[in-house]
Amino acid sequence: MVEYIDQLIGALGPLGLLVLGVAAALEYVVPPFPGDTITLLGGVYAVRGTQPWALVFLVVVAGSVLGAFINYQVGHWLAQRFDANPERSYFGITHARLQEVQSRMRRSGPWLLVVNRFLPGIRGLIFVAAGAARMPRLNALGLGAVSAMAHTGLVLALGAAVGGNLEKLTALISRYQYAVVGLVVVGVVAVLVRMFARRRAPAPGP
Repeated sequence: MVEYIDQLIGALGPLGLLVLGVAAALEYVVPPFPGDTITLLGGVYAVRGTQPWALVFLVVVAGSVLGAFINYQVGHWLAQRFDANPERSYFGITHARLQEVQSRMRRSGPWLLVVNRFLPGIRGLIFVAAGAARMPRLNALGLGAVSAMAHTGLVLALGAAVGGNLEKLTALISRYQYAVVGLVVVGVVAVLVRMFARRRAPAPGP
């Protein structure tokens, strides 16, 4: 699949950069979309000299910020719907659950936004939560841009480290994604166990 995308982007010439930007945005809006896999091609092209380093960097970062903005707006819209109809639920989310998310984002939201680009699968949800918590839009997107710049710089550095070898770079990114997903799963399980233990704990006596 990666080889096919590589050929497609190469055939598009300068317009191939748009594919990288769109992929970076779609991985926020459509989490299963393999945006990281496509984005890493930017590192390969930069090393090959097919596309300028600075242009690849800017296009991928801009796409990431666009995707983050879309998800932020979805979260903001969700909060407005609950303000108008607090008794209803949207997408299976209740008003009580929304308030819990808002509380957590106000405590640890900035840190999550800074590392969001390194968290495949849940990065988009972080911006939905930020919008729902009504975090300042410019602050949220600014932190998202910092995260995107760090991640894109890492991908470009990896591309340089492997000399533009697509197979090696794909293997490195795959291992990284599996490691992050594993850590996220462990974290979720730990939170669920903690919640279950709290519910099972006997209430304190009088």
